Amino acid sequence: MQKSILNPKLALLGVALAAGLLGGCASTSDLAKTTATANEAKQTADQAKQAAAAAQSQAVQAGKTADQANQTANAAMQKADQASSTANDAKSEVERLKAEVDRMFKKTMQK
Repeated sequence: MQKSILNPKLALLGVALAAGLLGGCASTSDLAKTTATANEAKQTADQAKQAAAAAQSQAVQAGKTADQANQTANAAMQKADQASSTANDAKSEVERLKAEVDRMFKKTMQK
């Protein structure tokens, strides 16, 4: 009788061992899927990091371009101010000369 009791225990142990192995295979498969997902996430993060670095580089370049444009605009404004000042000086001189010509004309007409 002991032999018949031992066989069901061995059979049960064999079934448990097989189930454990099958469960281990499923865990290995899950681990492989998790590893693949982690690798994809790392690749996505690396791509995002590269995109962010490129965007920052472009932002720095845009800032430099904006600074250069601002400097050019300031230089243009200074030249425009100088031209305006020169024009005002010329206008004042023309008005002075006009007044002098008018005065001389009146003086000539009185003679």
